[in-house]
Amino acid sequence: MENTMRRTHSIRIFAGLCTLLIASISINGIAQVSPLAVNYVVASERLHTAGQPNKMQLSSIADLGFGLVINLATPTSQNAVPTEGQLIANAGASYLNIPVDWRDPTYADFELFSGVLNQSGHRQVLIHCALNFRASMFTFLYRVVHEQIIAEDAFKAVAEVWDPEEHWVEFGQMVLDRYEVDFTIP
Repeated sequence: MENTMRRTHSIRIFAGLCTLLIASISINGIAQVSPLAVNYVVASERLHTAGQPNKMQLSSIADLGFGLVINLATPTSQNAVPTEGQLIANAGASYLNIPVDWRDPTYADFELFSGVLNQSGHRQVLIHCALNFRASMFTFLYRVVHEQIIAEDAFKAVAEVWDPEEHWVEFGQMVLDRYEVDFTIP
């Protein structure tokens, strides 16, 4: 009996510490810990980015207010959910997979992504990939190019998640240069 009470008390203390840790991380501006997915970031009121959600999270995506999900990962990416499109459609949201090659993102990928977002109206959109690397970079570029958000401000959502690798910096810089945006990606 006494061991059971100690175990219960220990579990409550552990749960409380986990809650405090999560609150501390969110307050300090680190990519948010969320029931939605790893590296979840609210880039703007309408555009949210994240790593790969699991099946349960995908099944409730519309309940969270998302009308569209854009997946930038390839079907062979880490933790890919083969039935993702079906789960999201069954939840009542729209789904599109734009499989961006991790090693070779292209301007054509960005054009397609931009075209879809430009036609999405005012729907809340979740853009994701395996770890929110592709998603955060594409969303940064979209916000700067199409929504005229100040690049320094928009890049904060990328910096919360990762320091882009050289080929991603080159890709992002190429897109910004095409639109004559005066910003150097760190």
